[in-house]
Amino acid sequence: MKLKSQIVGLPVITIAEVAELGYVEDLIINPGSGSVDYLIVQPENWYLERRLISAQDVAGIGEDALITETKSNVVNITSVEAALELLEKGVEVVGSQVMTKKGRKNGIIDEIVIDEQTGKITACRWVAGDGKTTGLIPANLVITLGKGMLVVEDHFQSALLDNASQMDNTTNVENTTITPIQKQPPVVTEDPLQHFEDKQKQYLIGRTVTTDILTDDGQIIAEQGQKITRDMVDRAAAADKFVELTLNTRE
Repeated sequence: MKLKSQIVGLPVITIAEVAELGYVEDLIINPGSGSVDYLIVQPENWYLERRLISAQDVAGIGEDALITETKSNVVNITSVEAALELLEKGVEVVGSQVMTKKGRKNGIIDEIVIDEQTGKITACRWVAGDGKTTGLIPANLVITLGKGMLVVEDHFQSALLDNASQMDNTTNVENTTITPIQKQPPVVTEDPLQHFEDKQKQYLIGRTVTTDILTDDGQIIAEQGQKITRDMVDRAAAADKFVELTLNTRE
């Protein structure tokens, strides 16, 4: 088992080329399956576009690196429509408020535990409102993963675990003992999804449209062969055609 914080920041290294392609910047979560489907890779050169690796293409996650077979497994984010759709859903889990099925807010999630073999989120680390009481909520008590909200069974507090090994005593899993967290004043940080969207919009400006992009009622957003402008990007986003525009451009 791995914590998200143990994966983010790891260098991404290939077996075939023995090359370091960058580092893991963030995880893309599929709320339907409760799993990590993709990992965002920040290239070593900061000016290059962020890239993507499917969880299925991860050969191993160790203490010092994330390993994949070949550099061809690390692709442009814009080439994977499923990943873009998950990014638009904006489910982060970490930082989400916890809501019981009966509608009572109760603490937040500050960490997730991931089975690196399957990508499944096996538990979420809960922090009570006092900032001191903590515990792992097993995945079977999580009803819904939403944007900024985690809905759980009403009795979740009575089923909290101290560490990941309690989830399966027959499996040799990494001990993720919970330690008390000091309550600190809230810090306003940049929304990573918004940051990605802003970067993606900047990336599109100046690229060439490869097919006509139309609204649902047939109005032209961008014509084939046109250079993309900020106005086109904004109109595509407003018409829910941003992903379509992203997938139909070239340099």
